[in-house]
Amino acid sequence: MTDARTFVVVGANLAGGRAVETLRAEGFEGRIVLVGEEADRPYERPPLSKELLRGEEPPHFLRDEAFYDGIDLRLGVRATALDPSGSLTLDDGSEIEFDACLLATGGRPRTLDVAGGHYLRTLRDALALREALANRPHVVVIGAGFIGAEVAASARTIGCDVMMLEMLDVPLLRVLGPELGAAYAAIHRDHGVDLRLGYDISTHTFAPDDVIVVGVGIVPNVELALEAGIECDNGILVDEYCRTSAPKVFAAGDVARPRGAPRIEHFQNAGNQGTAAARSMLGVGEPFGEVPWFWSDQYDVNLQILGHPHGEPIVRGSLDERDFVAFYVDGPHLVAATAMNRGREIAIARRLIERKIAVDAKVLADEDASLRDLLR
Repeated sequence: MTDARTFVVVGANLAGGRAVETLRAEGFEGRIVLVGEEADRPYERPPLSKELLRGEEPPHFLRDEAFYDGIDLRLGVRATALDPSGSLTLDDGSEIEFDACLLATGGRPRTLDVAGGHYLRTLRDALALREALANRPHVVVIGAGFIGAEVAASARTIGCDVMMLEMLDVPLLRVLGPELGAAYAAIHRDHGVDLRLGYDISTHTFAPDDVIVVGVGIVPNVELALEAGIECDNGILVDEYCRTSAPKVFAAGDVARPRGAPRIEHFQNAGNQGTAAARSMLGVGEPFGEVPWFWSDQYDVNLQILGHPHGEPIVRGSLDERDFVAFYVDGPHLVAATAMNRGREIAIARRLIERKIAVDAKVLADEDASLRDLLR
């Protein structure tokens, strides 16, 4: 019997792309409409500030064009209105009736009143910035968060002079804390970045030839949901099945915020939550609540963050040598970890958190003690 249902996915990005893949992989034979404001089919964003920006690799598309045969792919169009009872209106005047809708609308860069500034969110943004860096100009990066720091590292790697301006006292202060953030400041300075901390950007005078890059976070694109009367609070609120307050509407990715928890803007979360949302749309979903994990490559340093670090860390290894893992505990349990160049320990830490295994702080700090033994 032919499935007559229509599922609409708004957002041709990682979350939306993984959702479409999952619908087909799970055997859904109904109509799938994938709506994307960008002109490009779904791709991975992490390389935009690294390999693609440096000209080392082409775009990482999730699937080749042939995969979308049989899928109603609407690229370069924007959803303008949502009726939660079952219809979506696009800016080309078309209206799509649906049985279920996934909002994977992502976010947009926060902007500053800086003339000529580049923002890095889309593939086209990255290609434009790569062209601007081709003649190795002087680059001013505003914001030392992950996007700003990765752009600064990539620009230095290809030979640009780089100044990075940050209003906080250390880079990534809210994520790493003062001690680990100071280690990242040292890394950038060691690689020749003119890093200015506690800086008031309003006092800065830019040279006419400066290439300016603004990386000060994103704003979740909640407008479509908000105007439809769907509950939002720094994101579209969802339950553990990615369901919004409207029965036919789901949300996933950077725009989705689990009730009672922070909104997560990580690659892994977006992809896996898109998969989970698709299964929920099909009625076979399971609660989604994996341990958040994020990584950032800058120069020769691989930073990995697991969970939501807070409090005083227990450090194993050497911050000075940029070879360490910092553990964060709540009572007897590990709740988060941050590591530089120690991916294996992060993998073990993930299992310790997932299994809620009690840990000993002395063992965590002791380089000679086996973390793997804690799993037994």
